[in-house]
Amino acid sequence: MKLRALLLLIPFGCGPVQQASREPHERHDSFVTWEAGLQAGARPTSPSAMPPRFDEGEAVESVVSPGGLFRIHFSRSGSNAVPAADADGSGVPDAVETVASAYDRVAAFYEELGFRLPPDDGWVGSDNGGDGRFDVYLVDFGGIADGAFRLDGCLEASSRCTGHMLQENDFAGYNYPSHDEAVDILASHEFFHAVQAAYHPGLGSVASEGTAVWASERYRPALDDLERFTAAYLSRPDRTLVLDPEGPAVSFSYGTSIYFQFLGERFGDGVVRSLWEESVVTPSVRWPVLVETALQRDWGADFDTAFAEFALWNLATGPRRAQGAGYENGEGYAPLSVAPRTLPVTEPSVRVAAASTRYFEVEGGMSSVTASFEPTEGEDAPAIHLLVAAVTPTQVLRVARADGVGTLSAHVDAEDATHVIVAVVDGRREGLGRYGRLCISGEDSGAPCAAVPPPDPDGGVELDGGVGGEPDGGVDAGPGGDLDGGADAGVPGEPPPPPPRDEGGCSSAPGGLTWALLLFLVAAFIRR
Repeated sequence: MKLRALLLLIPFGCGPVQQASREPHERHDSFVTWEAGLQAGARPTSPSAMPPRFDEGEAVESVVSPGGLFRIHFSRSGSNAVPAADADGSGVPDAVETVASAYDRVAAFYEELGFRLPPDDGWVGSDNGGDGRFDVYLVDFGGIADGAFRLDGCLEASSRCTGHMLQENDFAGYNYPSHDEAVDILASHEFFHAVQAAYHPGLGSVASEGTAVWASERYRPALDDLERFTAAYLSRPDRTLVLDPEGPAVSFSYGTSIYFQFLGERFGDGVVRSLWEESVVTPSVRWPVLVETALQRDWGADFDTAFAEFALWNLATGPRRAQGAGYENGEGYAPLSVAPRTLPVTEPSVRVAAASTRYFEVEGGMSSVTASFEPTEGEDAPAIHLLVAAVTPTQVLRVARADGVGTLSAHVDAEDATHVIVAVVDGRREGLGRYGRLCISGEDSGAPCAAVPPPDPDGGVELDGGVGGEPDGGVDAGPGGDLDGGADAGVPGEPPPPPPRDEGGCSSAPGGLTWALLLFLVAAFIRR
């Protein structure tokens, strides 16, 4: 067998290096809603507090942070003891000083970005940690989590809320590179929950956890929290972005940080800040509507067209890069999961949920690959997006796209591509899942996809020039496209259960074995 044939047998999509995913920081059980958080009980210094808490009789000390904004509570012995090292001889354990300084830096950074800080807690009653400073309690989570923000109360009905923080006391047995890095991640993540509460704490886990992970990345890009959580989203891009997951799927909320990272890189930090500012103006409105309000007002964009571009950017993650547009640090993200198919492809009933993408992958190496998507008759009329990308293991070569209502078709030159990825994107921020017929064919694969009539000049969504998309057009060198159009407000209906996860692709393994096999085959070929 020739080396080229051997290489074609290897599923390159998962790349040689992928960081292990990370477990959620918080336990999302009874505190998943802000109302429940207010009922969490006393501070962890009280025997009646919800766990984790200090043991009865445990000697609890506290110190004020250098900047004066925080009070850190800790113990030197017992199950909640912090590491005892005190290299500077200050009398305060180094671990506590690290926490105090980290929270000072985080608060100053978020204030520089224009976010409001939580009000002091001097008004919440006698159990407020001793003064109006923001309190951080270092307690042992026992490996089930490593941090939590708990609400104490709100100065207004559902705004200007404050609370206190619980943070792991020593991070022993946790998968962090160092104690200092763990503290930076938890301080930046958990304190951003306090920042959120200063606006409106009831936007749900996607907005809450997604923007908190984004905030950690924005605070210190060298931290690996966002990178490790990207797998939770990129392994399930077919899951809707606009409904909070439940149960074991809660990691998905953390993984949605990649969406807020996209918004920040594409439009600027102001989008995320505006999301929280708008939540005060209209607290009863769901977060996707708040994002769209900000995009329309300040950037001339909308949720639908921004989501379509988000789907484009996600093609260039892991080892695969795009020229020009795309994530600045996408090589550190998990690779995108795709559903492998063999040409020609006819999928009679592909379901795509609102604010989600279905990605399919076929072999390349032929002059062109064509894809078409025909919505099921009677389905909702709003626009849908079809992307056809010629790729190699390390590069997005070019992307053709079609956007609009009705049947869409696009083709891409694929002679220099190892694979072609076809994406069906529903950028709506509300609504039930939609179905349609997907066809993918290569020039030499037979069963060509039916030709699509010219689009209605009065319909469709213009993203790449050409109303309703350009069936024969393309976008070279990665994601891009103009953003325009609009969408109606509303609350999404509950979609039907998501379809079974497609087998194959990068969904189940980081790819290390694949690359080891590749090296073995190449070495064997050379020895021959």
